Amino acid sequence: MRTVQIARQMGASEPSVRRKLARLLDEGIITVRATADPAALGYAAPAYIGLDVERSEIEAVAEFLSQYSMIEAVAVITGPYDILIKAAFHSTSELYNFVLHELTKVAGIKDSHSFLVLRSFKHTGLEGVANTD
Repeated sequence: MRTVQIARQMGASEPSVRRKLARLLDEGIITVRATADPAALGYAAPAYIGLDVERSEIEAVAEFLSQYSMIEAVAVITGPYDILIKAAFHSTSELYNFVLHELTKVAGIKDSHSFLVLRSFKHTGLEGVANTD
């Protein structure tokens, strides 16, 4: 949304909205980013993987997994898993190799539970200001 549109909706002046937006960007409170559609880039096997991890190793495992380029998100969560990762693979074979060969190398992971995404209905991240014109 353009800053002039935001100003109109808020009943504020466009220069004040632009200054506020600049401050939020400068302080790192918000960022502008592009989100690609993994399927359009050839990632035919997106997946979520829930991990059971030794309690003392949770943060180390999360930090280590964050280094993999195919992993989009790593989160420590509540519920039946300790860590949930969202990843994009080119094929189910690539997912298979990751689960059986890569994850088994990571100290502290006790078990994994993979969920292949059949169809994604939303892949945009959080809504925000993307255009500062």
